[in-house]
Amino acid sequence: MDRTEMSQPVTDDVILRRIERLQLNYIASIDDGPLDNWPQFFTDKCLYTVVSRDNFDRGMELGVMRFESVGMLIDRATATQHAAVFAPRIIRHVLGPAMVNDTGEGYRSRCNVVIYQTSPDGDTVLLMTAVYNDLIVEQDGVLKFKEKRVIYDTHRIPDSIVYPL
Repeated sequence: MDRTEMSQPVTDDVILRRIERLQLNYIASIDDGPLDNWPQFFTDKCLYTVVSRDNFDRGMELGVMRFESVGMLIDRATATQHAAVFAPRIIRHVLGPAMVNDTGEGYRSRCNVVIYQTSPDGDTVLLMTAVYNDLIVEQDGVLKFKEKRVIYDTHRIPDSIVYPL
């Protein structure tokens, strides 16, 4: 029996609210900052990847971003804020409700996300539509992402992806 057959839908409102709060705090760290807070939402050994739906459906994990530890996430946050040269922009996430299953190893969460980007001149464009496919675990009473896969549907991304998604 594979893991998807063993998982059970989560119906406990307390757990669902905690997962919702994790997602909202996560996107607030990206949308409103400080970006230095972004890595704290992950386990030390983690997987964060941004991959197209086309590649994901083919079993190809080649994406536009891939990080496998909190140290790598810290490096990305630091570079984005202090070292990288790019036109400033504002990122804004809109999340749908999550479908959550208990896998026995953690919570598998899936929710739709729409991400907009506003340029310095005030033009707002749709950056991408995507799904968050996450594995969330509890460490010392705190929920964290062990895996966060951002699987985007958009075929042409209108600009470079600078910020985490």
